[in-house]
Amino acid sequence: MEKILYVTDLDGTLMRDDKTISEETVAILNRLIDRGIYVTYATARSMSSASVITRDIHFPLPAIIRNGTILADARTGEELEKICFTREETDVLRKYIRDFVKDIPGYVTAYIEGVQKKSYLKGVMNTGFVDYLENHAKDMRLREVEEEAQLYEGEVNYFTFIADKEELDPLYQLVKESLDWICVYQKDKYRPEYWLEICPREATKAKAIQKLQRQYGCSRVVVFGDSLNDISMFEIADEAYAVANAMEELKTIATEVIGDNNSDGVARWLERRYNHD
Repeated sequence: MEKILYVTDLDGTLMRDDKTISEETVAILNRLIDRGIYVTYATARSMSSASVITRDIHFPLPAIIRNGTILADARTGEELEKICFTREETDVLRKYIRDFVKDIPGYVTAYIEGVQKKSYLKGVMNTGFVDYLENHAKDMRLREVEEEAQLYEGEVNYFTFIADKEELDPLYQLVKESLDWICVYQKDKYRPEYWLEICPREATKAKAIQKLQRQYGCSRVVVFGDSLNDISMFEIADEAYAVANAMEELKTIATEVIGDNNSDGVARWLERRYNHD
């Protein structure tokens, strides 16, 4: 059997609008995994968040986490590889954003003495960020800091800002043209706020997929997605499928549009292909 690497996004693609994966999708994927297909997921979520949602699926390959900054064992959650900013890159980016971090809420993900922390500045809040903190109240990685300099302690590998589009646009316009990092800017799937995420230039879903393709000796790559942060993997895939609820920008570069996320579009497409084969 030809080795094909299948990679699916989570939110809005494999997951339904209620932030769950259906029992039908779980059953289909596990049957196909038992038959030996190479499948994993690529997400902007952290491993702790993604693993709760995917825990019933026996993914055999590493998961692509935080838009490609981390490869992690999909079953145990162990981080296998990570990409961080150099200290010089962090210092440059800090200069770009210094006029914004005291007004726009968000957090900086970094490894401090080997432990991942998500540091945010005390008192810089809006309704979207308060909602985020409330939904992640049990996340032991969250770290409130008093001083702006504390945001950049450790090995930094991700920046996240959460605010209304009008508030975030000026920051996005400032950082988007740099070749020193990757920017992902899009509306939250579940709330009105926008998210601006900045990660190292070598960290994309596409580059992580290519790494897995080489590692597992797969001859082809097939991907599934719905949002702007899936564009990079659509561009390098042999086949790229947008779910029916995907953004129009993604549909225009897709091989085909398949069923939506609420009707098991990805799992049913895979089931049809393998039943046909």
